Amino acid sequence: MIDMEEKNFLALMPHRDCGKGVATVKRSLFSLGFYGAFSFPVASPLAVLSHALTKDELKRIAVQLRKNTLADGRKGIVTAGDWETAALGGIFFGGQRLDVPAERLFQADAVFPRGVVVEPCVVPLLVEAVMRNGAPAETAEEEKTRPAVQPASFSFTVGYVANLTLRPLRNDGYSFEWRIGEPVWMPKTRRLSAENG
Repeated sequence: MIDMEEKNFLALMPHRDCGKGVATVKRSLFSLGFYGAFSFPVASPLAVLSHALTKDELKRIAVQLRKNTLADGRKGIVTAGDWETAALGGIFFGGQRLDVPAERLFQADAVFPRGVVVEPCVVPLLVEAVMRNGAPAETAEEEKTRPAVQPASFSFTVGYVANLTLRPLRNDGYSFEWRIGEPVWMPKTRRLSAENG
């Protein structure tokens, strides 16, 4: 049985210049039978939320994400690499794994208002296909599926966070309508370094 309720996500999205390559991957996946390739925007869902976040809350998260991309000698770069599958909010996604340390968002108590995070992501993915929306038993084979064409890895430094509302349209597990809220861009690396220096 598919949960037909709307879901609120916190999403990380790369600059639209990166999206052109992802659109090519989605077209290839669709031609290979991945029917959920166009069910989701070019985005990485980081958490299921109980409600949408305010602009100020999104700003704090954007700053924290940038700091996370600079921690441990990192250079502020987010890389999309190997194909993976992951579940979030009862939906199974396939896409390229992002090396953004998102788990640090959920360790910092000051970043999210109390009780707003319903489910944090375990594996941040730049979603290129919805694999299925349903029970794990129904998706066991799809979870193991890998595309015949391995997407090329790429990196980005410019990205934003936004509220993403997803509403199922039909019981096929692939049909969704989405609304993306106002983007809040991660601060530039140089600006953040100057403020902290």
